[in-house]
Amino acid sequence: MKLAIISLKGESSSKIAEEAKAFFKQVDLLDIRKIEVHATSKKLDVLYDGNLIEKYDCIYIRGSHRYMQLQRALTESLNEESYMPIKPRSFTIGHDKFLTLVELQKNKVPIPTTYLATTVGSAKKILSKVNFPITMKLPSGTQGKGVMFADSIQSANSLLDTLDVFKQHFIIEEYIETNATDIRVIVAGNKILGAMKRKATPDELRANIHMGAVGANYTLNPDMEQIALKAAKALGADICAVDLLEGLKPMVIEVNLSPGLTGISKATGKNIAKLIAENLYENTKLFKSSKTSNDYNNALENINNKKEIIANIEIKAGKIRLPEVITKAIGFIDNEEVVISIDKGKIIIKKL
Repeated sequence: MKLAIISLKGESSSKIAEEAKAFFKQVDLLDIRKIEVHATSKKLDVLYDGNLIEKYDCIYIRGSHRYMQLQRALTESLNEESYMPIKPRSFTIGHDKFLTLVELQKNKVPIPTTYLATTVGSAKKILSKVNFPITMKLPSGTQGKGVMFADSIQSANSLLDTLDVFKQHFIIEEYIETNATDIRVIVAGNKILGAMKRKATPDELRANIHMGAVGANYTLNPDMEQIALKAAKALGADICAVDLLEGLKPMVIEVNLSPGLTGISKATGKNIAKLIAENLYENTKLFKSSKTSNDYNNALENINNKKEIIANIEIKAGKIRLPEVITKAIGFIDNEEVVISIDKGKIIIKKL
């Protein structure tokens, strides 16, 4: 099988490509800046370095928000013939911080209270209603860039006047006190590949590794696992990073479609690049064995072998509680719709 990783050819993409050679017969690392998409009334053509792109069994697209339209066009053009872990709409949504939060809210994923303002004037009206401190963001930006903090209405107004130069919308978000930490989770399909807790430097509130933060291995509780998986599913991304804030209830602040892997690999002691390469391989095999995308989606639902587990159940206040090992094995996420069949001494729960 043949794999193409289309990206800016950064360190993380190169590591995934290197590890993928153990799984795929051919692995090509392509520069997204050399990609063109040609559209006519009859067809869409994708060119690489001036020539029609080869046919690949799997294409994994990475890169920054600057290439959002190209990433979506690429995926729209090729997703019928190749397994692509990120859906076309994911690039449009995932590279915009506010659209990401809207999609998460629609799918009942917990998020901080957030406001979108289109002008400095409307943003300043919002500031009169919020509690300080607050976080202010531009809709695009990665690695902590475009994220600012204000502890008073005066400092927030000053920031707004400065940001007006960029002529972008403004995101105003409630500040959740986490002692300058957050949780970065790498998700692949229905699996958590690794998680780390990032701690900002003493003079910084942004807990990004690229901003000097330090990462440490972190064990997610079941609630955080379900939230991370649900966030990835909401955005249609089989592979991504989900950033969480700890609190009374974990909240998602961002979903990253092209996460760096160096920091989390070091923090967890896991070869995350290899785990991603393996995930690409397994899903490509599944995609190739399915004649249509619907067949593929159905096959995904049934990929795990049927298992029998002997365990005790708890019944409290008329509700059945299953052991954690079972809820992890079935891969359900919180609030997912299911079909329940019951009989005396038997209950069958299936995804809708």
